Amino acid sequence: MNEELTNEVLEAIKRCSETSCSECLAVDVCCSKDDITIGERLATALIEERAKPKAWDGAPETASTAYVFWSDEDDFTIGHKCFTRELPKTRARQIAEKISAALSSQDRYKPEVKIIESALNKYAEELKEASHDK
Repeated sequence: MNEELTNEVLEAIKRCSETSCSECLAVDVCCSKDDITIGERLATALIEERAKPKAWDGAPETASTAYVFWSDEDDFTIGHKCFTRELPKTRARQIAEKISAALSSQDRYKPEVKIIESALNKYAEELKEASHDK
């Protein structure tokens, strides 16, 4: 199924209303002899793609780097690739960066984002404790 859905064919499907069927690269996929609609074909291809293992499957939330190694049947490594991702920022970190940017635009202030984030986290903990005490 995925062999039929090359990037060129997918781009042609995306621009379906802009071209005639006789000029379209996707005409064999869209107008096949089967009773399978293009929506069904795309959904099938998406399900197949989602079923493939991904580099981040099973990784801890704090992992920011993954190394994938390919090997042959003799377990001889024949290649590898490094994937990186940006970890989501905590709300405290986002606020701290905004404060830091605002203050560091003034010459006399050069605050560290970690200090501000730490203060916000401490405040959040105190708020939690106060709400539990009630």
